[in-house]
Amino acid sequence: MLQYFRRRSTAAIFHHPLDPAPRTAILMDGFQASRSIRVFPGGWSEAVSRYQPSTIAAPLEYLRDLAARGAATELQHAVIAFTYDANGRLDEDDREVLWTAFGVPVFEQYLNSRNELLATECEAHAGLHVVSGCGGLATDKSPCPCGSTAPRLESPRILVPELELVLA
Repeated sequence: MLQYFRRRSTAAIFHHPLDPAPRTAILMDGFQASRSIRVFPGGWSEAVSRYQPSTIAAPLEYLRDLAARGAATELQHAVIAFTYDANGRLDEDDREVLWTAFGVPVFEQYLNSRNELLATECEAHAGLHVVSGCGGLATDKSPCPCGSTAPRLESPRILVPELELVLA
């Protein structure tokens, strides 16, 4: 009798903000593929175009570059920006650039170095809901407009020092 053993993958599981996950292209390595999710380690390519994803997911820096290059794609659902540094998060300018380039909502996912989900943005876009980790980061514990009571990472802001004292 011949037995096949499936090797346990070290790649991270991708958590799509929409359920069920639409046809998604992840434009980097380090994630597990599934029925509706394909991984393209080389980034945007002809193979991604042929796949015709409804959603693309990639590190924020790569998405900025893709938007600047004018990569032609017709997405129907979302762009998911991966961030890895609590200080290098998605800001309103990034949202505007990505919305203009791709014409769909932008969701942020904060990941660790192994691409494991630490915090994720919901449809209300009112912060990132903490999934795990994130100890020591400032959180907002008020209920989210989406109805979740999970703590949310506070949005990064650049404040003038005098205003920071007034808002504190």
